[in-house]
Amino acid sequence: MKNTINSSLVFILMFSVWSCSVFYSSERPKVDFSKHIKDKSLSYELIGWDDEADRRRISYILAALQSSGKFTSVQYQNQVKTDAHVQIILESSPRFKIFLGEATEPLSYLPERNPERFGVYLLNRFLAISTFFVIPDIDRDDDYLVFRLSKKGKFEKEYRYPMESYRVFGWISLLLMWGDDRKEWKPILTEKVSKFLGDTQDEL
Repeated sequence: MKNTINSSLVFILMFSVWSCSVFYSSERPKVDFSKHIKDKSLSYELIGWDDEADRRRISYILAALQSSGKFTSVQYQNQVKTDAHVQIILESSPRFKIFLGEATEPLSYLPERNPERFGVYLLNRFLAISTFFVIPDIDRDDDYLVFRLSKKGKFEKEYRYPMESYRVFGWISLLLMWGDDRKEWKPILTEKVSKFLGDTQDEL
């Protein structure tokens, strides 16, 4: 009986550590495709969408471009035969996973560019581990969605949109899962596409 209780506690602890809640904190512009005119063809190129989660997110962006009614066609890397070409870039912030995995950026990246944030990161990680994640481990992602627009092989303009979010690991994340924004990525990214199409109405 005692072994069963201990096993249950270990399972609950591991579940709380590996589960996380994600909260999106950047602006959410309104979606409105009604004023777009379907008279241009578009080709695209993907840069920086390497993880499985990133590939799901890019599918939402491409679906929003296809369903916007703005383009006669949306094709992959066919810029010679299309009216415009766009590089869709995910600019990822450095990921530090000293405890839960390997970092995808050199550990010197954040201390050199933002020592204050790195100090807060280390303090949070120390407190989270020392309190068995009663104090949650909070990772901030300062990602940007970037559209680089070209026409006839000539670069026109770059459009950058913030996608800042927070990932909360630990016991607190179990209580916050009701507000998790991971299922909101589709409308969030559709809104980013809407903003891009609105900002490029003179170019597209």
